[in-house]
Formats: sequence, structure tokens, C-alpha cells
Amino acid sequence: MAVGGLALFMFGLQRASEGLKGLAGGRMRVVMSLLTGRRMLALLSGAGATFLLQSTTAAVIMLVGLTNVGLLTLQQAAGMAVGGLVGSTIIVQVISFDVAQFALFGVALGLLITALSKNRRARLAGSVLTGFGFVFFGIFLIRQGLEPLRNYPQVVSFLGQIGTSPGWFVVGVAMTALFSVVTQSSAATMAVAFGLARAGAIGDVGAMAFIFGAHIATFVTPLLAGLGAPRTGRQLVLFDFAVRLAGLVLFLPFTVYIARGASAIAGPDPARMVAWGHTIFNVANALVALPFLTLGVKLARRLLPVLEAPPAGVIVFIDPKLNDPAPIALDKAAKEICRLGHRVADDLRMVFDAIQNNDLNRLQIVAQSDDVTDAAYEIVTDYLLHLPDIPADSAERDQLRNLLYILKDIEHVGDVVSKDLVHLGSKKESQGREFSIHGSNLMRDYHRRVHENYVSSLSLIGDPNKDKAREMLDNEAKLEVRRRAVYDEHLEQIRRGVKEAQETSSIYTDMLAALQQVTRYAAEIGETVLASRFDTHAATQTSQRRKRKKR
Repeated sequence: MAVGGLALFMFGLQRASEGLKGLAGGRMRVVMSLLTGRRMLALLSGAGATFLLQSTTAAVIMLVGLTNVGLLTLQQAAGMAVGGLVGSTIIVQVISFDVAQFALFGVALGLLITALSKNRRARLAGSVLTGFGFVFFGIFLIRQGLEPLRNYPQVVSFLGQIGTSPGWFVVGVAMTALFSVVTQSSAATMAVAFGLARAGAIGDVGAMAFIFGAHIATFVTPLLAGLGAPRTGRQLVLFDFAVRLAGLVLFLPFTVYIARGASAIAGPDPARMVAWGHTIFNVANALVALPFLTLGVKLARRLLPVLEAPPAGVIVFIDPKLNDPAPIALDKAAKEICRLGHRVADDLRMVFDAIQNNDLNRLQIVAQSDDVTDAAYEIVTDYLLHLPDIPADSAERDQLRNLLYILKDIEHVGDVVSKDLVHLGSKKESQGREFSIHGSNLMRDYHRRVHENYVSSLSLIGDPNKDKAREMLDNEAKLEVRRRAVYDEHLEQIRRGVKEAQETSSIYTDMLAALQQVTRYAAEIGETVLASRFDTHAATQTSQRRKRKKR
């Protein structure tokens, strides 16, 4: 019965976790990616993420992934990892209450809500209710299954000795840690400890062995999982390992005092004593670690320094290590800048679809993509600025200047997409708003024209034709007329009392302004070509004719 109860407990915990993550949606990742460096905010965010995931190990592994792709700095992720110590206590406190008599009612009510409701959030709430119903019923079965242990003197004697001497205490910690690693759930370990405590098989100090054993598993499992991670992720794993190990070493001598304090707070229910022992230990560990957050991050970086090399896929056509002649280097840089510009164009297309569909996951992908854009911008800029000496009054110097200007314009477009438009999309989703059908169609058409115009401007990188550049300036004027027409239509919808237009007015008009900025930067690419003192287009054509004659 105890084994079946444990299986039911873990099934319910997984179901509740899925429901909680669904209710949080993509907001959890968006909020985490927008964290500031403030320690307490990071700690609270880490506590919330751990509670939603219902697993300290899963939370640390998720933080490793977000750190590797640049959505979190190591400082932010470290603060959230410390917060995970606090978050792990929430679920333990919740499941320590003896509410088994209501468990099956919660399962039935949750299944009924899930089956009958058409609202997605209501169904997820039903899933959470069902999951916790299974959790509490599983704890009840574990307790019932462990009750017969009283009839086995050898088992009772063994468990009773765990809290009698340091040697037996270490044995209990080791066995509990192994059980936690196998089940991949410290909450499951706590559930077993609740059953044993209520069955009278373990005392207060013996219960602390279960707490320390579960704690060991929370830093051993992520350590094993993070060995194959990139260097930044391993820095976080090392930091998390050091914090949790230091907490164990620091508070192990105070085991008896922690047990006494927990027992005084908990009252007559021994399971509540286990929960409070777990809370006191973990919260104390977090509070001690928090002041040393910056120092710990610095030590992790020193022990595992990140090798300075561009991530795969950031640059393709250039190699900063090669000393190419200026003409070849400029040609390679032009191809790299053009490739980067089309990458930003893809983000511009994707962000609009994400905004229209309130898709936070795709918005996050766009925000992440800008990190690659910024890295490529830095690499290509440095590459161009360190080219061999080029005569001041030459077509090559003019081309170098043009490429740097155009590269900056593309980087600006990337910022508009990843910051302004992503922010507006996140705001629209969080408010649960939708554009009106007519307004949405108008915005789609205007976005399409802006996107096509921006892509057209990228052709000037490899073919700096001044006639095409003048066309970009003409297009800016035409698109401004179109933007004003869309804006006037939006105001007319508001005047007619269209609810969707009224509710999304600030987002809608800010989107128009952001897309207008994209058009301005496309026009600046044209202005750069027009300002060129040399007709690089004609020079390119002459060079190609000479090559054909040589052949």
C-alpha cells in the first residue's frame, strides 16, 4: 500500500505541476528574463519557479538552460537558485497537513471541472485540484502502508537508532539521499518521512536525517545533469552545489536545536514537525547564502572561466583570426551584414505573428534572437575597425564607412523588434486583449509593407545602386501616408465605440510607431548609399567586367 501511495503521490504532484505551469503560461520565462540584479527579487522569483515546477532539480536544470542561451545572467540565475531553497519548503508545508478526508472530493471536483469547462484556465485549475487531491490521498495511503511497521521490532529498532548516534544518523542521511535520487523528488521523501513520523517509527532527530538526505539529492542530481552543459551552465551548477553543500556543513552541528525549534512550532502533529524542520533549515540556508551571492558568482567564474569564442552560428562569412586583404575582408563583411539583416527580417515577421496570436513562447524566441544579433554586431564591427590601413580618399574607405553605418541601422531595427515590439506583445497578452478584426487586417497590411521595404533595403548592401537608394526614400514617404491612414481608421473605430479598438488603443498606436521606426532605419540605409562619395555600384560593375576579360 505504501508503494502504491507513493506512486499516486508522485502522479498527483506531476499533474499539479503541469496545471500550475499551464496557468503561469509563458509569463514565468518572460518575467525571469526581465529580472533586475536585485537579490531579493531574484530570490522570490526562484522560490515561485520552484513551487510551480514542484521540483528543485527541475528548477535548477531550467535555470541552467536559460543561462546558457543568455536569457538570464549568471548573477540572476544564482539568486533564483538560492530562492529555490525557499520554494522547496512551500510544497512541503502544504502537503504536511492532514486533510486526507477531503482528498477524494478534491479529485472528483477537479475532474468534473476539467471535463465540463470550456475555459482553458478553468481546466488547468481543475488539473491542479485533481493533482493535489491525489497527493493528499497518496500521503494517506503511505501512512496506512507504514503503520504495520510497528509489528516488526527489527525495523522499528533500526529506524529508532537513526537519531541516537552520529554514525546511525549518517547512515539514515545516506539512505534517504539515495531514495531521493532514485525518485527524483525530495517532496516524495518528505511524504515518506510524514508517514514514518505519524506511525511513530522515527523521532524528531531521525526526521532531520530525512531532511538532510533530501537536501543532498537536490544538489547532487543537478550536478550530474549539468556536467555536459556549456561552461556558463556549469558555473551555475557549481554555485548551486557550493551553496547547498555549505548549508549542510554549516547547519549539521545544529541538528538537535533545529529539531527542537521545529517541534515547538509544529505542535502535536509529528508530520508538521518534519515540515517545519525542513523550512527552518532551507530558509536559514538561503538567508546565509544571499549576502555572499556576488562573491559566489565571482568564484564560480574564476574556477570555470568562459572561453572567449563566438557561439556557433553567430558569424558565418568572416573569421576575425584571419588577416584578409581589405577588398576580400570588405566583401566578406558585406555578406555577413546582409545575412544578419535577413535574420532581423525573420524576427520582424515572427514577432507580428506572435503579437497577433498572443504567443509568449515565440515572443521569447525573438527576444533571445536579439542576443545573437547583438553578438554578431559586436564581432563584425570589431572586425571592420581592425582592418589593415585603407587610404583615406578611396572607394574602399567609403565602403567601410557605409558598411558600419548600415550595420548600425540593422542593429537598431533588431532592438525595435526585440525590445519595443516584444514588450508590446507581452503587454497585449498579459491584458488578454485582442485587436478588432478590421484593425488587425489593417495592421497586418501595414506590417507586410514595412517588412518588404526593409528587406528591399538590404539589397543595397551588396548592390549599392543610388537609384534603388532614392526609391527607399520615396517608400518612406509612401509608408508614412499609409501609417496615417491606418491611424485615422483606428481613431474612427474608437469614435464608433468598437470595444477592441478602445481596449488596445495604446498598444496599437505604439506598434504603428515602432514599425515607423523600422521604415526610418531602412531609409537611412538608402541615405548612406546616396551620401557615398564614390559610385561603388559602378565600381563593382567595372571590376566584374575586368574579371570576365581576364578569363
